[in-house]
Amino acid sequence: MNGIAANIAAAQQSEAGPALFPATACQVRLWHEQKVSPSASALNIAFRLQLSGPLNAASIERVLGNLVARHEILRTGFLMTGAGLRQQVWSHASVRLEVIDLTGFEEQAAVAQAERVGGEQARTPFELSSASFFRAVWLPRSNTQGELQLTFHSLVMDGWSFAILVRELVEGLAALRASHEPEFPEVDLHYGDYALWKGEFLSSGALDRARDHWRQELEDFCRFDVPGDRPRPQERRFQGVIRSILLPVVLGDRLIAAAKAQGVTLFSVAAASLATMLRTETGQTRVAMSTQMSVRDQQELESVVGPLINTVILRIDVPESGSLAAVIAQCGTKLSEAIEHLHVPFEEMIEMAGEVSDISRPPLCSVNFALQQSFVGMGDEVRRNDFGATTSPSFNAGALYDLNFFMVRRPEGWRISCEGDTDLYDVETIDRYLASWREVLETVELLDERSPASADRSAPGGETAKVAGGVGASGFMSQAELAAKARNIVRFNENAPGTPVIALNNTAVLYGLAQQIAADRPLIDIPMVPEGAPREFPQRAFQDITADAVRLIRLARPRGPYILMGHCVLGAMSLEAAHQLRREGETVELVILVDSWCPGYRESMPWYDRQLRKMQVRADNIPRDFRKAMRGEISMVGFLKQYRAVRWLRVADLALRLGLIKGSATEHMISENRWYIEYLLAQQTRYRPALYDGDVQIFRSDQALRGRLFAWDLGWGRVVTGKPVVTPVPGMHDQIFRAAGAAVIGKQLRERLSGIQANTETEAGPDREDAPAAFMSRAEACDRLPG
Repeated sequence: MNGIAANIAAAQQSEAGPALFPATACQVRLWHEQKVSPSASALNIAFRLQLSGPLNAASIERVLGNLVARHEILRTGFLMTGAGLRQQVWSHASVRLEVIDLTGFEEQAAVAQAERVGGEQARTPFELSSASFFRAVWLPRSNTQGELQLTFHSLVMDGWSFAILVRELVEGLAALRASHEPEFPEVDLHYGDYALWKGEFLSSGALDRARDHWRQELEDFCRFDVPGDRPRPQERRFQGVIRSILLPVVLGDRLIAAAKAQGVTLFSVAAASLATMLRTETGQTRVAMSTQMSVRDQQELESVVGPLINTVILRIDVPESGSLAAVIAQCGTKLSEAIEHLHVPFEEMIEMAGEVSDISRPPLCSVNFALQQSFVGMGDEVRRNDFGATTSPSFNAGALYDLNFFMVRRPEGWRISCEGDTDLYDVETIDRYLASWREVLETVELLDERSPASADRSAPGGETAKVAGGVGASGFMSQAELAAKARNIVRFNENAPGTPVIALNNTAVLYGLAQQIAADRPLIDIPMVPEGAPREFPQRAFQDITADAVRLIRLARPRGPYILMGHCVLGAMSLEAAHQLRREGETVELVILVDSWCPGYRESMPWYDRQLRKMQVRADNIPRDFRKAMRGEISMVGFLKQYRAVRWLRVADLALRLGLIKGSATEHMISENRWYIEYLLAQQTRYRPALYDGDVQIFRSDQALRGRLFAWDLGWGRVVTGKPVVTPVPGMHDQIFRAAGAAVIGKQLRERLSGIQANTETEAGPDREDAPAAFMSRAEACDRLPG
């Protein structure tokens, strides 16, 4: 960089105006893209920081002002000249911190307001004539907590730079509080200096070999596109949505172990798994995706704030008969080559590929992948004295790619996400791609028998080779959460013989059924709804949620055999739990599905049949339930709360408080639990159960609709390889465990289970010392039952 001194001197600003520096190739491309679509916000980068400490708006604004003065790129605009695009670096720039006070808001309202403001900030485009491309909003929740929303344009920012700013922000706040200057190192190079050096470097001939590599790599380049649900519009609107799945910690650890075993990075494992999924979805055996890499390969560049990234193309061959291990190895090689030849600008690659500019699609590649270890660059929290900062998931600013997949490490584990262009793809399609990617990631553990993860699973006494202390090998619950749920497990008929029926349940309504089978066997009721007020959960694979249920099952009964039962969506969870227990070597004698539709049955119908089925269900439900409410069989509040709009607007709750309608204790309990059941149903939409060859008993409401669109076996015939027994039960879906229904279910279970010969060593159930002492007594359980 010593050769740029004369150029830097020539570019210094005069007293009369800003300093002018050349724009980098990346900035030129982004500037033109913004000019073509001036109302688009997709090039925005919106960050959210959760700040803690003795905070006030004046201090935050002052520190932000110091950062703007410290880093030239934060006070840089752009000017098109006869010689091309130039960066305008202003000697001074004021900082205006917008403040939206949330201190008087309740928790839920404050979160909603922050979400609204953040979404608006992310989706508000910058004017190309702006003097700077940076804005900030402070949303205090108290004197010690708040959210700082920082929005930049891609012309001036990248993730590494943001990590620098976060560290300096926290350091600055702490220094201001202590009444001394922050201990920042001197800024030796600004982004304008880098742009001057980059221009010299690109024209020096130092990249001739790298250019030869990319010409060869991009020879006969053919775009890789994933077909959309709709035709591509002539002009892009950049309408996007981000969908995510949180991976369990144990899976993330396993992926890292598998990467180490193969001598590659986690990026290669994730990208290869993604390429394998895309080949399955598209049928194309050559997959191309772009990715972004930092060009900070010299120590002098590590502290420069600005967009020091380059986009490269990875072309991956994924033969149908090839192994995932081979694809991972290929990804590792491709990645190494891309890093070695990193400095050839993406803009040159576009020319090498011979692609003609097309405003209807992203340049050169429609699919992108990125992996981010940490949003703040050094762990999950930046802290200095009393001040701390953590990041929250960013708001969607718009879809730059048809499909942008990314994998980010968060405190709760690795999160895989996809930002999809909703002009092309339905949200359900994006969810399917994510679920399919996750399923491929699950198979990575089988790649290498020398993998530490594999060794742990197979080694005697390995932590994941067994359920130690009642904790399974997957899931999300902490030990404290498991213990809290264990205290709510209810045991009926504890002294009865036979394998207990273990029911995954959402409300305590099983007392009548327990009486029906009292002489034959115990019944264990495991409530699945989390304690506390309704709250938001991230998207999770249904299998992972079930893994937590398996941990609870193991707590209630550490060893098999098992009889599992579930109502509604928890029936599907019971069958998945049976799969997981059988993979762990346990015996599952029977799975009991109570009015539970098979996941995928409705979703796999043609669009017309799905709409017709929905109309028939609504046409049957609304008048029937209204008549029941008028007769007093159900309360009017129960009738109204079936409808989402009513629950969102809280009309029924208001009418109940005013005494206009009446409710019951049972319906109140069901209403309180409905939020979590709806969450499970949403996660179940991406789940497809594997074939099951064990015994299955299905109980179906005898008042449910019948016909071509309403399979008698509730759709399970395609999954259960043996012929499941289907028994009609009196009562509607939510009344199936009442006296008449419990009598039918109990009689059928007694007959069905009488022929099952359980292992005599485990038939008596777990030893008393294995059962948690905090379980409810039968009397306590009865006290909690409605009415």
